Amino acid sequence: MKTKDNLLSIKDIGKLRGVSSQTLRFYDQIGIFKPDYVDPETGYRYYDPEQYEKLGTILELRQLNFSLDEIREFFSDRNLTKSADMLVKHYNELKKEIAVKQQLADKICEKLDFIEKINKGGIKEKEFIIKDFSTRYAIIGNRNAEIETSMSFMHLESKLNETAPIIASDRMGFYLSYSDIAQVFDMENWKSMILCDKQMENDFHFCEIVKGKYLCAYFRDYKADRDYFLTHFVEYAKFHEIELDGIMIQQFIIDVTLTDRSSETVFEIQAKIKE
Repeated sequence: MKTKDNLLSIKDIGKLRGVSSQTLRFYDQIGIFKPDYVDPETGYRYYDPEQYEKLGTILELRQLNFSLDEIREFFSDRNLTKSADMLVKHYNELKKEIAVKQQLADKICEKLDFIEKINKGGIKEKEFIIKDFSTRYAIIGNRNAEIETSMSFMHLESKLNETAPIIASDRMGFYLSYSDIAQVFDMENWKSMILCDKQMENDFHFCEIVKGKYLCAYFRDYKADRDYFLTHFVEYAKFHEIELDGIMIQQFIIDVTLTDRSSETVFEIQAKIKE
């Protein structure tokens, strides 16, 4: 007949493994970690020191996102092949999670670098440069009436199946495909846009933004007179005999996700150059 001699109390084994007594009682109730002995008079649980390793394994499996049912299965009729197969599955999921978090870290780092450049005067407003863009993908809203803009962005965000957050990704803005340069001055022609990481072939909102050279310039205060910014942009291209080629983008770089002060916001106008 078992006694509690040379056994660990629930408090002792929990303290050794950093687990609360409440969690150990729950593990007992669901059958994944039962005490070696239960005092029939007090109901206190006691554990064999050899169970220390099993509890450690359970905690490690939880760190690998094993569900409680998977942990129960892991300890059922164990063999090397079965254990390896279950670990491989979660190892692959962990690698994907690490890749996503690394992508997120990279995006945030880029954002912080940009903010630092702004604060140190490294990003200058209305300074025109030509950038080479590879093919980009975006989902495009139906309209950009002022009262509908927020709803349009909400609708587009709901269609994204990506992890990188809007706050860190510079992906929101407005898109215009035009046949006459005069169309850029009518905001009703601009469509809400969110850049996406990959092609969404089955989505009627999807748009492929062609690669090529784009004339680009940063502007501050998205609430200011956009006609002024657009006029300045178009006149610069005309004065320098740069022929624009039917696509223009207003991409939010610093927006309301980061500041309440419109004077601190930054957006970039990009216009494809005819080659």
